[in-house]
Amino acid sequence: MLCLIVFLFGGLSSSFAYGSRAARFGFGVGTPNAVIIYRPSPFDFRGGYDFTEGNQFIFLSGDLRLIDNRYLTGPLHISFGLGVYGKIYPERESEAFEGGTRLPIGLSVLFLNNFVELFVEIAPGFDLYPKPAFSEDPVQVWAGITLSMN
Repeated sequence: MLCLIVFLFGGLSSSFAYGSRAARFGFGVGTPNAVIIYRPSPFDFRGGYDFTEGNQFIFLSGDLRLIDNRYLTGPLHISFGLGVYGKIYPERESEAFEGGTRLPIGLSVLFLNNFVELFVEIAPGFDLYPKPAFSEDPVQVWAGITLSMN
């Protein structure tokens, strides 16, 4: 437990050290089909919709990025976080809501003086509500673009 607290504090302190970075706004495609992204560093919020016939849902998520666009090499950066998600199924009469945890891991390419970010993200998830279980979509995957809002 102590190791986890030290790890979280170290990640948070390094993320907040970059707190002067501008928020980002963007768009991603993947699972679900489309999401709008708002990233006030070190957080990541998404809202989207899955248009799959017969299984349509509204998607919402919020993450704390413990490692937030940390430099790897050249224009390549990495992110890692902890988060929660919810799915609202408007056409279902029972079990119209699902919620769980997610572990997002992302790679980004930042260019034009960090104004534009192209990214891919993989986020394994685990449903907690209505019952603890692996999700029907156990891995959420996105590719997209964000722009700095200076």
